[in-house]
Amino acid sequence: MKHASTRNVAKILAFVMLVTLVGCTGKGNEEVQKSDEQITLNFMWWGKPSRKEITLKVIELFEKENPNIKINTEDYPSTGEVAQKLAMDTAEQKTPDLMQMDYNFAFNYVTHDLIEPLDPYVKSNILDLSDVDKSYLVSGQYEGKQYGIPMGSNALGMAYDPAMFEQYGIQPLQDPYTIQDLQQTMQQFKDKVQTPDFYPLNAMFDLSYWLRMKGESFYNKEKTGLGYTDATMIEYLTLIKTWLDLGLLNPGTASTTEENPLAAGKTAFLQSVSNQMVSIGDEAGRTLKIMNLPTAQGAAAEGNFIKPSMFIMVSSYSEHKEAAVKFVSFLTNDKEANAILKGERGVPVAAKVAEQLSNEATEQGKEQYSFMKYIAKHSTPIDPPAPLSDAVIQNSLKLILKNLYAGSITPEAAASSFRAQAEDVLDGKGEGSK
Repeated sequence: MKHASTRNVAKILAFVMLVTLVGCTGKGNEEVQKSDEQITLNFMWWGKPSRKEITLKVIELFEKENPNIKINTEDYPSTGEVAQKLAMDTAEQKTPDLMQMDYNFAFNYVTHDLIEPLDPYVKSNILDLSDVDKSYLVSGQYEGKQYGIPMGSNALGMAYDPAMFEQYGIQPLQDPYTIQDLQQTMQQFKDKVQTPDFYPLNAMFDLSYWLRMKGESFYNKEKTGLGYTDATMIEYLTLIKTWLDLGLLNPGTASTTEENPLAAGKTAFLQSVSNQMVSIGDEAGRTLKIMNLPTAQGAAAEGNFIKPSMFIMVSSYSEHKEAAVKFVSFLTNDKEANAILKGERGVPVAAKVAEQLSNEATEQGKEQYSFMKYIAKHSTPIDPPAPLSDAVIQNSLKLILKNLYAGSITPEAAASSFRAQAEDVLDGKGEGSK
């Protein structure tokens, strides 16, 4: 599964979501579990080794407080690998009790009754959401019911190393700053840094962010087509080509590497997610900073948005739903547990927990809290989840961008080619469409 192609994964997901599964709503939760009943829960999630270490410590703490409950974990390095494994497990009707779910694929399961609604457990006080602002809960709702609890909130930003700016005598950028400001600063780094394989910008900032600034979106509201004009896409692709030609943008970003280029001093700017600041700062061994992504001149709207870093959800297949929900409540509200997690999955949604962590955080740890306060005032609502065929469409985009980076296609041709491929899939003519 790890090496399955994106197209094959989309086929699996399409099959899983379209087929009628026997007993897909799982067993009822009619019997109240006895406190001495021995229960085993399975929990699937993704993350780096550092996340695994702290997650297992929190599970150990929960098990100590609840000796009749044992939690087995199944963890993977990336979101994509969890998505693949969940698709296969669902087809075989053996999903784990607890699942760390990404916003982009979680509702494919919700809409097919594969996730347990949590409202009854809130009413019975098994799940305590009294300290969680309602604005954080909306992203986990569908048709008025609560299905997912955010394990944290985060946003895209541009990470940088203040020590590098000081080393080369370059003035750091301050929010808000423009694309032109960024280009000028990148050019200063290009002129001064002689390190081999150094590029001021490690990877182009997110396309969806660019489209949102222009008042457009990647998909239309109906998810039946693209939601932007070709002119907007060509402008974005032309900017990529310009920065490639100037040597400001890493031309090898189509390939992945586990090395943190910011920590290694091979870039000045690294698009990152706010909840990753602690881990990349630890890798660097020094305090790194994060700021908003650059604004376009005459932008129609704020491009950034607050995203649930990930949900924790309970499977409708689970035979121990109350115990699973109890763990969800524990992760959300327990201060000792969150002191171990230290906001690694994003700023906690429970107010008292977030306040405690912010007060106790190191200088690096405080970074995501101050950043999220800024983004809360400089963002617009998150776009709806992408259609099921998004995996295939994103793969097409990656291939076209690879050709653009290689210089074998123009921005105009790239925009036209991508639109044709994407709309073919969205119209139901290509694999991976609904």
